Amino acid sequence: MSKIRSVLFAAGTLAALALSASPASAGTNGQQLRFYDHQGDTYSISVAGYNQNGQWATACFSTPNTDNHLGGWWWKGDLTWTGHSASGCSGNATTPQKWTTVPASQSSDWWGITQ
Repeated sequence: MSKIRSVLFAAGTLAALALSASPASAGTNGQQLRFYDHQGDTYSISVAGYNQNGQWATACFSTPNTDNHLGGWWWKGDLTWTGHSASGCSGNATTPQKWTTVPASQSSDWWGITQ
């Protein structure tokens, strides 16, 4: 019976460790985006670039505020983004396509982009 408990304990510990792993840790393998809408007319942005695994990714983010933290997506290297006048990356372009290079590593895990 004690062997079964040992096996179950070990399995539970491994499962807990696996669940606690994250795709990137603060500022060491890509950055999350922080979008500053100084014009006040951008309600979404479309983003295209490389993620923390070096894979090409595209996403659309709602940007209802002046200062928008676009968490949950980690970017590094060359990235493009375009501002849109409506949600869902629709409407008119409020910002023509812009380029930035997101560092793989920095002291923060937020990379600022501004129109």
